Amino acid sequence: MAPLPAWKKVLYLKQPYDDNYVDSSFLDSLKVNAHLQKYEFWALWHDALSIIFQLSLVVMFLNVWWRMQQSLWNLQGLLVLDGILFGGFILGWRREHTVEALLDVLQAAKIIFPLWVLAPLLQTLTRSWSDDTIAAIASILLVLHVASFRYKDSPVLSQGSASTAASPGAVRSLAGGPTALNAAMLAATILASRLLTAQEVFAFMSFAMEVFVLPRRRIAALFPVLTVFVLFFSSLCALVMTGFTVAAAAFVIVTAMIGLLSPALFLCVQRHKAQIQAIAWV
Repeated sequence: MAPLPAWKKVLYLKQPYDDNYVDSSFLDSLKVNAHLQKYEFWALWHDALSIIFQLSLVVMFLNVWWRMQQSLWNLQGLLVLDGILFGGFILGWRREHTVEALLDVLQAAKIIFPLWVLAPLLQTLTRSWSDDTIAAIASILLVLHVASFRYKDSPVLSQGSASTAASPGAVRSLAGGPTALNAAMLAATILASRLLTAQEVFAFMSFAMEVFVLPRRRIAALFPVLTVFVLFFSSLCALVMTGFTVAAAAFVIVTAMIGLLSPALFLCVQRHKAQIQAIAWV
């Protein structure tokens, strides 16, 4: 009996082999995790800082609103906070001398100043709503804000990424993406309607604009880790000082899970990943 000819990887050639036949060269061409990207814990931890940064902003935002509603802060205190935040942004703009930053200020001014006229209307917006409805809707909107935020544009991440450099105008006009921004501002509008005076509504909405809309890339880009830790501990201390010890404990647990547990679990799962690919099989 004549020996069989060598098998060839050719579809149109008639060969004395079954259609599903392959020789040993096929197994030699298989590679496991040939193009799998390797991650390090500290790189993942640094990326998770952007989520902790946004969570801390939301916690600080809610704490300021609660203090205003309980009359623990007066209008002058909130206006001083607005001035500090806006002054910090102006200081960063003067340091960079960029036209885009000036446009940011002008766009924010066009929105903030009409709030003075709309403040009495916003104050009566949810007069017929119950407190439970306000709390439920605001909570859902803020959770949506954190979940849908575009974290690749976070100020605590690197400024040299291709995604950030590709569309700088989109990042400045819609901080975090349209869905996250709209959810945060709608939550701020609903919460502001529960304040006592129209002046407080205006000051609180201005505070929300400065927190969620104005970009904070200058300082956070220079000191990303320090910025996140200062904001985190400030939010934590604010919760403890106002008596929300359970909320403070939950805040610490959630941030620990995001910053420490999640990267560690991701690396453990990646060890068991087996992606088989055929490399240069001819």
